[in-house]
Amino acid sequence: MAKLKKYFIMLIACIVVGLAACGGEEDSNEGNDGEVTLTMWNGFTASDGEILKEIVKDFNKNNDKGIKVKMDTMTWANLNEKLPSAISASSAPDFVLLNYPDFAQYVKNGAVLPLDDFWEVDGVDKNDFSEASIQLGMIDNVQYFVPMQVQGMYLFWNKDLFEAAGLDPETPPKTWDELVEMAPKLTDTSKNVSGFAFAKEGNPVLYNWILDNGGSLASEDRTKSEFASIETLEVMEKIQTLIHEEKVGPESISGTEVDNLMNAGQLAIEINGPWLNNGLKKNEINYGVTTLPLGNDGIEQAILDGVGFGIPVSTDTSKKDAIYEFIKYWNTTEVGKKWSIENGFPPYLQSVVDDPEVKDNEIVTELYKQIEYAEPFMPGSDKVPTINNDIINPMIEKLLAGENPEKLMNEADEAIDMILSED
Repeated sequence: MAKLKKYFIMLIACIVVGLAACGGEEDSNEGNDGEVTLTMWNGFTASDGEILKEIVKDFNKNNDKGIKVKMDTMTWANLNEKLPSAISASSAPDFVLLNYPDFAQYVKNGAVLPLDDFWEVDGVDKNDFSEASIQLGMIDNVQYFVPMQVQGMYLFWNKDLFEAAGLDPETPPKTWDELVEMAPKLTDTSKNVSGFAFAKEGNPVLYNWILDNGGSLASEDRTKSEFASIETLEVMEKIQTLIHEEKVGPESISGTEVDNLMNAGQLAIEINGPWLNNGLKKNEINYGVTTLPLGNDGIEQAILDGVGFGIPVSTDTSKKDAIYEFIKYWNTTEVGKKWSIENGFPPYLQSVVDDPEVKDNEIVTELYKQIEYAEPFMPGSDKVPTINNDIINPMIEKLLAGENPEKLMNEADEAIDMILSED
């Protein structure tokens, strides 16, 4: 995170003195044969990346405007480390895919272009997009990112492990309290089976659980922390009881390692994003997936996340029309349907929701139920990555190791307050 801030400072300096002074000449918009070549960075390194490559290949082959998209795929962490300095040096890609929690920092630092005019492109139907998906990419009523996918956290369960534990394999926990009750029953140390696992970088799960318990991270205007509360403490105590005391899962485990347990048939319940679907299918796990557990009040609520297209300020503006052609292509019913069905992701285009094949897909239709009521988390805030990486995730590690929950909560609350008060 310190590196990211340093690169953004460099970027601001470059904008002040002019991009040409900080970097080399801009790439030519057209090749010798008249084709328009676009570069794009993304972080889809798993099986979803292979599907993305197929879609890009089809676009390059079939569009009638001579547009060719060349992708560079890397981890999301590497992308966020490289992109700010690349923008300042005028060596950034023409367009980029970014996760929702990260993009506000780029907007704050003037590193990306506004994209409001995308909705005016011929053939783009803004009414086909869900309102929530549009709001994910807006700050101060300006569109900076156009949806590429939306998602949230969902509950996955291994039906065979439920049956082996004497539980109904078709009935996952409906509430967080039911999850707390079931997890010990599903744990079988003699067979290396964990009932539930909580990743040390599990802030998305923690936030959803606190939200469903009536708590929050910050005030509505995001100027003051509200993390320290009875509701938050209750959740933290339940997590610690499950992992540290009842030992339903490992005390120190990464998200990737949690996925590996689930894919190996050694984990009964995991809360994760829809990208888990392909791994479970590939490993022939007999599983189910459903919406997040509810709080005891039964209110349906969840945090909406996603990925969007953005254009760095260093991009030659003459390429914008070509970039919009690809973004428009991505947001067609055909492509949206392919991404949802083959990748197991919920749709955000109504035309995809209404497609008969999509309606017949049990996984996609189940995940879409949550999209209908999920909302963005702290929309427009550039402080979320810092809060996650510097405060919440280290706190989770200490919580899982058995440190005092109330002390950890109060320390986190003070640290969040300091970050929210920074200009």
